[in-house]
Amino acid sequence: MYYKFLCVVGLFLIARLAGATTIGSIQGTGAAATPGTYTIEGIVTAVYPGLSPAGFYVQDDAATADGNPATADALFVVLPDPTLAVGCRVRVTGTVKEEAGAPSFGQAVLTEPAVTIISGGNPLPAFTLITNATFSAAALEQYEGMRVQFTAPLTVADIYYLKQRGELTLSTAGIAYQPTQFIDPNDNPSTGTTSTGTSNLAALKAYQAANDNKSILLDDGSAAANPQPIPYLDATLHTVRVGSTVANLRGIMGYGFGKWRIQPLPAPNAPALRTVRPLTPPAFGPLDLRLVSFNVLNYFNGDGAGGGFPTARGAKTPADFARQRSKILAALAQMNADVVGLTEIENDGNGPTSALQDLVNGLNQAMGANTYAFVNDGGATQQPNNTDLIHCAILYKPAAVALLGPALVANAPAVFERPPLAQLFITKRKAHADTLAFIVNHFKSKGSGSGVDADQNDGQGGSNDRRRQQAKALVQFIHKTVIPAGAVKVVSAGDYNANYEEDPIDILRADGLVPATPPISASYVFKGLTGSLDHAVITPNLVGFLDVQKWHINSGEPYFLEYDVAGAATDATSPFRSSDHDPVLIGVNFSGMTNAASDRSANRLFVYPSPPAGPQAFSLASVPASAGLLTLDFSLPQGSRLLSLHGPVDLIQSQLSRYTTNLAPGIYLLKLSGTNFRQTQRVMKE
Repeated sequence: MYYKFLCVVGLFLIARLAGATTIGSIQGTGAAATPGTYTIEGIVTAVYPGLSPAGFYVQDDAATADGNPATADALFVVLPDPTLAVGCRVRVTGTVKEEAGAPSFGQAVLTEPAVTIISGGNPLPAFTLITNATFSAAALEQYEGMRVQFTAPLTVADIYYLKQRGELTLSTAGIAYQPTQFIDPNDNPSTGTTSTGTSNLAALKAYQAANDNKSILLDDGSAAANPQPIPYLDATLHTVRVGSTVANLRGIMGYGFGKWRIQPLPAPNAPALRTVRPLTPPAFGPLDLRLVSFNVLNYFNGDGAGGGFPTARGAKTPADFARQRSKILAALAQMNADVVGLTEIENDGNGPTSALQDLVNGLNQAMGANTYAFVNDGGATQQPNNTDLIHCAILYKPAAVALLGPALVANAPAVFERPPLAQLFITKRKAHADTLAFIVNHFKSKGSGSGVDADQNDGQGGSNDRRRQQAKALVQFIHKTVIPAGAVKVVSAGDYNANYEEDPIDILRADGLVPATPPISASYVFKGLTGSLDHAVITPNLVGFLDVQKWHINSGEPYFLEYDVAGAATDATSPFRSSDHDPVLIGVNFSGMTNAASDRSANRLFVYPSPPAGPQAFSLASVPASAGLLTLDFSLPQGSRLLSLHGPVDLIQSQLSRYTTNLAPGIYLLKLSGTNFRQTQRVMKE
């Protein structure tokens, strides 16, 4: 074979020859290129010596393209150690293949090439524009191998393979949510409370199919495993997050291993990601109590005397534990809650060398002596009724609250691996004391199960029946144990291992309890899908008296920032990626929540379900002027009307914001009527 590897700008080696086949005619309009031996002529648009196989992309320019937008005008030429310059016009003869195996891997490639350079320094073909709103991963064959540009920002949906493969999953429709955040497997509309059956499974699958169809990979132009440096990290923050964005992405539309992928171009067309971190916890208005639920990522302190490593589930070395401990303490200190519910802390009792005492010691060292104490759950060496290596625990500030009675541990060992732990508190900061019960939960995980607990392929994962039984037992625990102990206002928080529309949450709703976190309030990312396994569920008498926010310091961050992966490179002073779950922050004002926080006066109603482009604030801006005076009815999904307004559209918009401020988060039905105008819309209160 004959190759020329240099291309000097402006050099003309041979005249353009007749007989070349247009690349578009080879690619065709079908799913695969037509195999055979061809001679093509085009412009080298990108060179990737680090891919496997290595090679370069060549694309017809406007003068030589077939003019059919349904056919791709580019091919990947397989060539070891390619050194051609971008902008060369080349003539290539070789064999075209598009097969599942090497060297094609599903992409049209030209193999065994004989390459002749015709000229250098040629203008590159224009970028083909891809519109985000109409993007479909199923319709990308027409762009295969071509220079493309997206017309709007893309959102990072998954970062799991960034460290191993240099890949990010991007979405043209914003963050990709778990379908069961919005779609109930057995209720349509999703606001029902049925907790068995799969009558709505088709809608669930359709939602996931839409997620997939709006996704594409951003590759790093290399086949290297564990690339160094890790690409696409922010130069200052040293991270990239789920939710980071890349504007006007330009690159080559490649394909491999079953995925469409953008291969990056060098500057000035290199991908530029924008990453922003929430550096401080969410703000609330004036509060009587600040509560937190926090998963502390298997906090095991060895034997409490500097040994006992590696631990059963947590740190492998004392140095690793020191890093883990420092990050968790940083997060807890910044949240500065009056009461803290912990999950995934070692179940080794509450003695002086226990993990629980170790954590309290660290907080008090950082925040002042006696700032925190722990609730004694009655187990000196192991929590009662607990069958797991980890347990639920509660910390509190003695200056803010006093204990009312002993701790309450759910007595259902056949139901709970990690039983709910409850404590009644009396506030101490006001002359008039208030009473509140706080429960911390950790339901069975989704990762395993057999028999009735096997994954039913309904979007809820393994052990869903186990979680259903745990939800029912939690309801009984609240009504038969917690409330009779002396507190009618209950906050039940923690890791329910169930997304917003899954059966365990429906069971709690059916009892009248209110999940005080809306579907877009996420806390966990799994396989590129964002969801919420962590919730604050409240008794109805607390509606309007608390607000719930999540501090997104963990779930959207790369796992390789965790102490056990980063090792000595861990930023031990940072709360980011101190766990894999985001903490839940709960602000309580027993006189009623106000709008004192800077962003609380805004209408927090969103169109439901969320449009493909992501969460959209509900507005009356689209109501035509011809509708005249409007009547608005605002109801619960079950039909109970909560609010009725009448007047011009501007007045109703302002009143709607005002009157819905203290409604509980959740789904509502909104009906509008005017002159020749009717609209019914489900909305979500954040």
